[in-house]
Amino acid sequence: MTTNGSEDGTPPGDGEFIDRRSGKDRRAEDDRRRAGRRHRRARVEDDRRAGTDRRQESRRSGTDRRIFNDPRYKKPRPKVEAPSVYSTRDAATVQRMLSRVGHMPRCPVCDGSFTLGPIDHRGADTVRQVSCVACGRGTVVTNCVLARVMVLTPVEAMRRMLGAALTGVGHELVQPPNAGIALELYRDNQPDLVMIDTFALAEVDGQRFIRQLRMEFTDPRILVVAPRTSRGAVTDPWATATGLGATRVLRSPFTRDDLLRAVRDTRRS
Repeated sequence: MTTNGSEDGTPPGDGEFIDRRSGKDRRAEDDRRRAGRRHRRARVEDDRRAGTDRRQESRRSGTDRRIFNDPRYKKPRPKVEAPSVYSTRDAATVQRMLSRVGHMPRCPVCDGSFTLGPIDHRGADTVRQVSCVACGRGTVVTNCVLARVMVLTPVEAMRRMLGAALTGVGHELVQPPNAGIALELYRDNQPDLVMIDTFALAEVDGQRFIRQLRMEFTDPRILVVAPRTSRGAVTDPWATATGLGATRVLRSPFTRDDLLRAVRDTRRS
């Protein structure tokens, strides 16, 4: 127990402030508590002084609209080149060239050849996009006489002869090496008609190709090149071709005009 003064009225000494039970100086403990309160209060006030207005902070961190809208500070967008198209005069020239049969159409700008896009039917007319292989210009043509033809034959001489006759007038040629991958090429290229000879039909793969083609696609155009029936032949090639579902049969030997006429009639039938 502590005392606040001596019996004779003199102020208490330092020793009289020591708690007799704990043996600690109460003044030092009180000073430590006051110092801790002052330190916590000062830290709170310092935090309040250092804090900023959230609205001002967001405005400063955001991008100024004037700078954002200024074209000098904008990042340049990558330029996407639009597909080149023919002028009105050149497009009319291409339309006239691709509406005639029997000549090789050329690009009126660079004298290149044409590649054909898929056909779109508009009533009785057909519409397709054609593009120049060399300069890349393109246009849309109505009732184009050019066709994408797939030639399937195991005979190399027949393949060269048919390819030269068809490409000589501007037709686009697809030549699969065999009937095994002809169906995959047909799915990828979507030719206008398939020209196949009886040598390919004599093989099992050729007959399976035609059956699978007619199962997957609606009304494919198939032109079969078949020789005339010879004496002593067991089966007629024409009957075999029509039995497999050929659209038209071209009898050999034939001329270049006969071939082009058969291609035109097969597309229209």
